[in-house]
Amino acid sequence: MKKPFLIFAGAVIALSASAWARAPRLRDTIEIVRLGDYEPVELGSGTFRLKNVFASELAAKDFSVMLYPKNGTAGILYKRTPSKERLLLDKAARSAVISAYESYLKDYEEKKLDRNRRKFKEEYGYARAKIEWGPFQYSTYADPKISMGYIFVGKSPYFCIRIPSTKSPQDKGDVPVEYGGLLLYFTRSQAKDLVDAISDEEIQKALSAQILYVPEDSYDDGTMDDAEKEEPPADYQEAD
Repeated sequence: MKKPFLIFAGAVIALSASAWARAPRLRDTIEIVRLGDYEPVELGSGTFRLKNVFASELAAKDFSVMLYPKNGTAGILYKRTPSKERLLLDKAARSAVISAYESYLKDYEEKKLDRNRRKFKEEYGYARAKIEWGPFQYSTYADPKISMGYIFVGKSPYFCIRIPSTKSPQDKGDVPVEYGGLLLYFTRSQAKDLVDAISDEEIQKALSAQILYVPEDSYDDGTMDDAEKEEPPADYQEAD
C-alpha cells in the first residue's frame, strides 16, 4: 500500500492544465509537499515557585510551555511583576534539563539528597538558553548559562533551575541592560510536568497535529469508467 501524502496545513497548491496533462495522477509523482509554516503550539502547563521578595516563603507561579517550530525552541512562559518572561530552550538545553531532572529523581528515590543543602548548588549541569522579557511584549533578551540543582526549603527538596544575572547585548543608549537573575523551584510533580512537556515525544506529537493527512484516493486521473459515463452519481444533480 502506498503511503498517504503529507500536506502541511494552510498550504495551497495551484497546478496548471498543462501540468495535469504531463502528470495526470498527482499521487504517482509527489510523495510529500513541504509548504507553509508550523504555528506556535502549547505543549503543557504547570506551576513552579518563586521566592517572595518581601518574605521568606515561596509563592506559587503558573507557567505554560510553548513550542516555537520556526527556531526549534520550547519556551517556559510566566508572569513576574512588572513584566512577563519566557525562558527559551533549544534541543540541547531541553536534553540537559531532562537529564538533570532524572539525576535529581534518582538521588531523591535513593535518599542521597543532602538535607543540609539550604543554598542552591549547580549539582546537575549547565545549559545555554535565552531569556526574553518585557512589560507588554518580549522586547529585551539575554543569553544566560542556566544551571540545574536542588535545595531544601524546610523538609522539602526542590529541583531548581537557576537563571543567573546576565548582561543583555541590547544596551539602550549609555544605560546597560541586564537580566537580574532568578531561581525557579519545582517539586517532583511540578518538575515532571515540565520535563513531560518539553520531551521529544510531546514535541513530535505537537508537530504531527499540524499535518493534514490526505487519503491516497483523493487524487484521480480524471478519467471516467463506463458506469460513470452513463449517468451521474445519485448524490449529484444536473445544473439548471
